[in-house]
Amino acid sequence: MFDASHLWRQFLSSSWLQACAMGLLATVLSFGLWTAAPATFTALDWAVYDFWLADRAPIPVSPSLLIVTRDPVSDKEFGAGPWDRAILARLLTSAHESGALLIGLDHAGSAQLGEAASDALLMEAMGNAGPLVIAQSPDATLASDTTIASHLFVETHADHVARTVPMTAIQNGHSIPAFGIALYETFQQQASLTKPSLSNEGTASLLVNYAGNGTIDAFPTIPLSSIWNAIEHHERDRLTEWFKGKVVVFLPHPTARESWLLPTGQTVTGSVAHLHVLNMLLTGNRFSQLGAAGHSLLTLLVASLVAWLLLRFRGAISLLLAGKAIAVYGVVIVLARAMANVVLPLAMPLTAALLVLVGTTIWSHLTAHQRLMLIEQDMLSLQQEAVAVREALVLRETRAETLQEDLAVARAAIVQSTDQQETLTRSTDILRSQLADAQGQEEDARKKLEALEQQLHNLRAATNEPMAIGDAELDRLRDECRQLGMITQDPSFLRLYRDLKKGAKSPLTVLVLGEPGTGKELFARAAHRLSPRTGKTFIAVNMAAISPDLFESELFGHTRGSFTGATTDRRGYFELANHGTIFLDEIGDLRLDHQSKLLRVLQERSFYRVGATAPTTVDVRIVAATNRDLQRGVSEGWFREDLYFRLTSLVFRLPPLRERAGDVPILADMFLNDIASQMNKPAPKLSNEALRALIGHEWKGNVREFRHCLEQAIALNDSPLLTKESLRLGRESTPAVGRTKTPQILPDPASDAAVLNCLRQHSFDMQATAKTLGWDRSTVTQRLKGLCFQSLVEAESDHSKAASAIAGDPSHLRTVELKLMDYHSHLMSVIEPFATADQALLDCKRRFKNLPDRHFTAVEALVRQYFRHKKESAYPSRIET
Repeated sequence: MFDASHLWRQFLSSSWLQACAMGLLATVLSFGLWTAAPATFTALDWAVYDFWLADRAPIPVSPSLLIVTRDPVSDKEFGAGPWDRAILARLLTSAHESGALLIGLDHAGSAQLGEAASDALLMEAMGNAGPLVIAQSPDATLASDTTIASHLFVETHADHVARTVPMTAIQNGHSIPAFGIALYETFQQQASLTKPSLSNEGTASLLVNYAGNGTIDAFPTIPLSSIWNAIEHHERDRLTEWFKGKVVVFLPHPTARESWLLPTGQTVTGSVAHLHVLNMLLTGNRFSQLGAAGHSLLTLLVASLVAWLLLRFRGAISLLLAGKAIAVYGVVIVLARAMANVVLPLAMPLTAALLVLVGTTIWSHLTAHQRLMLIEQDMLSLQQEAVAVREALVLRETRAETLQEDLAVARAAIVQSTDQQETLTRSTDILRSQLADAQGQEEDARKKLEALEQQLHNLRAATNEPMAIGDAELDRLRDECRQLGMITQDPSFLRLYRDLKKGAKSPLTVLVLGEPGTGKELFARAAHRLSPRTGKTFIAVNMAAISPDLFESELFGHTRGSFTGATTDRRGYFELANHGTIFLDEIGDLRLDHQSKLLRVLQERSFYRVGATAPTTVDVRIVAATNRDLQRGVSEGWFREDLYFRLTSLVFRLPPLRERAGDVPILADMFLNDIASQMNKPAPKLSNEALRALIGHEWKGNVREFRHCLEQAIALNDSPLLTKESLRLGRESTPAVGRTKTPQILPDPASDAAVLNCLRQHSFDMQATAKTLGWDRSTVTQRLKGLCFQSLVEAESDHSKAASAIAGDPSHLRTVELKLMDYHSHLMSVIEPFATADQALLDCKRRFKNLPDRHFTAVEALVRQYFRHKKESAYPSRIET
């Protein structure tokens, strides 16, 4: 079934498809422009060729070519007009008898003089002198079996310059070759007994490579009077020297005939143009040109390449690469002409490239939002797939751990048993095989997860691809940010601000992402200040601080009497922000039922006050912010997908302070002066060591934590110089780059917190956690298993509550739930065969020997609880019996 939306998605996600479409459109438009102004485009297209033809070194003239022309002496002797055909007959006969290999005769134009006797002499001479290539008027009747008819037509382009001759022409219903081509083919046949097939190449016309300036002066010519004088005086040797083994062409017509303008600026007759064709072929200096199809394909290729470069890259680099591509094509034109004698088009590809340059800019602006939405959808799809693979990895990881534990128990049993060693050995081998399979599956899942995360990283990089900013613009943006309360000189932050300036003018919803303390509210206020709503109300709402029971009343308001205590009508935050901007901070902490209510407002810009029967409509700009990963929330089910896409019209990810080390000195200077002023103290200075410590600190709380650190230092120190010790940064002030954490594993319960924190940092990846802690993976597994059992006991066997306590962050909840469920199921399967709790605990003691005693206490509690419930469930059955 035809799916237009799917095709459109594929089109927008493929730079090559878009480039080809734009190249095709540009090619069609170029043809349209060519049709509208053919002379201009033709002159431009041939400009390089014409310039090269006029200024290059002249091509050689073939020594096999001899041209006999009229001269003033012959005009004086035979007359200035047409001559008697008997004269032509005697010339042809003499050339043939003197050894001419091939004779050509320009017999086109005015009819020659002479009676029937002259015609008979000429016919006889033509028959004897064959083969003879003759160019004559369509109405001429002179022909014989040895003559080859040809034409002298020349083609002019739209700029009225003659550059080509047609390969063939239709005359009296027959196709005849060009004069120069017929001479060349016949000469080659006479010289080598092979007939070239120029006329059958399928090319409509042949590009002429003119010798010299393109006139008759470029060729060796002999005056006709000299030939006639040698004939009259019977100078056989002289005639043989002139004619023997050559192509002899007679031009007996007056020069006052139709002429053609050449690229060199000269004008010549058609016969001279064809003589240049003959010389070009004889000397092997033929030029080739592309046909209409080749012309179009090359234009399409160049335009598509330029479009792809502009779409694939961004900013000045794309323009630079596109310009280089056009320059390279110009070099290819020159090299093709100089080295391969191929003339490539110039005007069409250049025009198409310029059209693509303009069109790509317009296209990028028109589709920017749609492309961003597609990338967001792709990221969401990959995120969901990554969650599924991560769950599979957790299950396979836990399966491998369980099998490893069972294998260790089986090996211990073999050592202790003497009578069942064969059976136990077979079971051990099976467990070993299953463990190898499980470990292989785990490794495959891990590799797939890494590949998906790499794809996600690439997509995120595509949405945050930086664009170059000049120094002058950086200074201007820095000053504008300072006026809005954002102190920074970081290029990445300034790029975000530049994009905010562009996006703030639109009514689109803005989503600001970033860690706590990165300045999300300042950024939101800047969005309001830069928008057309700058003079209206700005309402900031902390969504995490609103009581769930008062959510609707706070945001949408209520009417009098709608609930107990509602003594008056009250407007909610949305209504207060009407015609202005509402800032929804910490939107990632909204409950799912509240998300659906907020979605309706975002979609329709209307809502019902609590207790109201009529809707209230507002015109409000929405700016939201969160420090949580909403994409992951959608994948894991704690954030609505439809709300996510409503919020992500314009997305800005603020960099943390640790990635803006250059901002630390200027922020420190500003905060020191501000804090000292508030405390009525002189502003202290920072020592170099203290400044280095501030720059190297991680600042997990970002600017907020940074300011609190300086407030404490100023409050507790009276010295005019703050040292590193004055800052009280502790051990975390070591530079974040290249830092290796060496965790302290303590023998008391505090170590559980350290291990749990490390597990959370690595998203409960056992392998990565073990590597960080420097432990064996099985040790980490046992420690997490003990923590899970302990949490289950504390939660009174409430799996959901226990998993939440271990996970800490909701993003880890699903992983912990899977592990907890598997650990508990395995424990139950281990103790199920035993009749009493004491027997089961003895086996658990051997199986979980690496568990700390504090955790085994939890195992004991779970085991005894299981047998107690088992006994209680069995007791009613015995009563019934």
